[in-house]
Amino acid sequence: MQDIKIDLVYLWVNDKDEEWQGKRRFWANKLGVVSSEENSDCRYSNNDELKYSLRSAEMYAPWINRIFIVTDNQVPEWLDTNHPKIKIIDHKDIMPENCLPCFNSAAIEVCIDNIPDLSEYFLYANDDMFFASPVGPDYFFDKNNNPIVNLRPRQWELAKNLYMQRILYTINIFQEQHKLSKTLLRTEPYHCIDAYRKSYFKDCKKDFENEFKTLITKRFRTKDTIQRIIFSLYQLENSPSTLVLNPEIAKQEFHKQVDNLYLNLTDENLIKDRIKNQSPKLLCINDNDIAKKIERKRLRGILSNLFPKKAEWEKSIKFQIEPCFANQGTYAFVFSFNDAYAKYFAVLLQSLIANSNPKNNYDLVILSSGVDENNKILLRAMLPENFSLRFYDITEYILENFPNFKLKTMNNWSVEMYYRIFIPLIMSSYTKVLYLDTDIIINASLDELFNVDFEDNEAIVVHDTTSQVFHLESYKERLEHVKNCLKLQDETNYFNSGMIMFNIPHIDKEIYTASIINTTSVKELLYPDQDILNIIFENKVKFVSTKWNFCCGKYVWNREFINCLTGEYKEDFIESLENPKIIHYTSPKKPWNSNLSTHFEKFWQYARLTPFYEEIIYEMNREAATTAIVESTKYSNLYIQTHNNKRIVFWGASLFLEDFIKRYELINDNVIGIIDKNPNKKGQFLGQYEIFCPEDLNRLKPEVIIITIVNSARERALEVKKFLQENYNNNIEIKTI
Repeated sequence: MQDIKIDLVYLWVNDKDEEWQGKRRFWANKLGVVSSEENSDCRYSNNDELKYSLRSAEMYAPWINRIFIVTDNQVPEWLDTNHPKIKIIDHKDIMPENCLPCFNSAAIEVCIDNIPDLSEYFLYANDDMFFASPVGPDYFFDKNNNPIVNLRPRQWELAKNLYMQRILYTINIFQEQHKLSKTLLRTEPYHCIDAYRKSYFKDCKKDFENEFKTLITKRFRTKDTIQRIIFSLYQLENSPSTLVLNPEIAKQEFHKQVDNLYLNLTDENLIKDRIKNQSPKLLCINDNDIAKKIERKRLRGILSNLFPKKAEWEKSIKFQIEPCFANQGTYAFVFSFNDAYAKYFAVLLQSLIANSNPKNNYDLVILSSGVDENNKILLRAMLPENFSLRFYDITEYILENFPNFKLKTMNNWSVEMYYRIFIPLIMSSYTKVLYLDTDIIINASLDELFNVDFEDNEAIVVHDTTSQVFHLESYKERLEHVKNCLKLQDETNYFNSGMIMFNIPHIDKEIYTASIINTTSVKELLYPDQDILNIIFENKVKFVSTKWNFCCGKYVWNREFINCLTGEYKEDFIESLENPKIIHYTSPKKPWNSNLSTHFEKFWQYARLTPFYEEIIYEMNREAATTAIVESTKYSNLYIQTHNNKRIVFWGASLFLEDFIKRYELINDNVIGIIDKNPNKKGQFLGQYEIFCPEDLNRLKPEVIIITIVNSARERALEVKKFLQENYNNNIEIKTI
């Protein structure tokens, strides 16, 4: 291969740009495609994939000459456009004026050969395509400098969607002028980074001039226009280009190694597993209509882990939230939640308003990766004149400034729970900032709390209820975690982070930043956000009465809990139980999903006054019905799985398993026991089944392990699989319910 200069071209759109949105709405209405497949939101969804694709290019293909980004008068806010390697190309620079604005990527991409100064040799990528490991120019161009063309076999039968229809249309058009081989007649694009020669690109457009003229006039995709595969077919039929047939998408997961891996945007762990196991050279993580909003939000975290190093053309992200009110009589609050919790935050907000002081101003900041605009409007409509409510997404700030900080999520753990950790850094102009969880009700004026003297401490907190019963045998595992993993000097000073008042000026920002970074080395955090804050603020907090963060959890689950307390804390707990100032529903049993008595009436007292009341009621009834169906299905599945001839152990002495054994009066000879990681449970029984520790597996010799911890079954299954790989050489089957 000769020494050639190879450029890289991207198409990119910022779908959050209001001006662009207005143009899209206008033309979609005018052309009657508002609700059609060709105007699907997923075609334009921007999750900052471009930033990470560019990082991947710098990491694994540093030989690339220049990078051109084709946009509609838009520039990524994080991009330094003065960097000599990067150039923004506007649609009007490469397309006829009468075809603009254009929302059809198929029309835009066939014009990229018009980019001024584009090299004869170039790569073309969408922003969801990445270099996944080191590759050289010879991966894209052969020894004669001709493109290596990647396609996939496709058994074309019925064209079910717009994508398929356009490919079939293109193949048929090409077949009219050029005889295609049987192989090429049944192919499709492999949907990853493609290699082209500009001269072949232009020759193809001349050969099919009328088709290309028609295509670029289509502002949205249509089924009767050509697809980009025509360039691949042309290069193969009119030059000695090399064809590489990649495995079909549906069959990729059966290959140990896939050079050009295509994944749909689905479950985060599945994506990570596939990338790790198949070690691709190129990667595409494709958004689609079935992708969930939460999956789109988590994509940034996946990409940040894959490509953590900032590229030299990225601007430094500086993020600061400034006070909304200038006067002294202002109380600053921070809350952090996702859209699903907006309705429950409304109840907290109503309780705060009801107990507010009209002489003070209330500066409320919401940290969230996404709250629906309609919900924002409803929340703001609740505010008195002395209240301000602002929303900020700091996900990008965290990913850029703390790339090794793992935002682990599962079940009800969202990325938002970590945001409180960064309050001292992003609100440095404030004096006092009170963070509150969303499952909280304000039950009194907070004037007293805001007037508490920090006494040179960095934060004001309340003891966690669990830390006050570490002396009990049943909490031995949790105690060992706090002492051995978190390495706290005094485990009884472990605090609950659902209420924390930060003394902002007293916190050294450099030391604090280093402390956050250091916590990334701590593994197996049970309550990640809370554990991290306990490590950072050890011996730097002032404890106040439990009434300022009365956690209902332990008391809701077990009324005998109060008898396990001792000393001053017991007295304070009893007093706070009668007259809590802040009520915190820490148990999984919340007022909106359970019918319990401990201060739950306070929640509904305020819920009735919010615009979300009917939605909360509806969601509560829907969740109750869904839970009943799901639980019934899980019980049935587990019952069926136990009835076979294989030796079975259950993994997890959970409440679910205990209830299951009682409900079915289970007596199965092939169930040989229960495995639980808690050593204190070893030797105990659930029904007739003894509880063992994981190390007993060698002796038990089960053929099947059934995960019975239903709230995190997949995560536990992965843990068990890893444990077996590290400790055993057998083929134990792992099942979930």
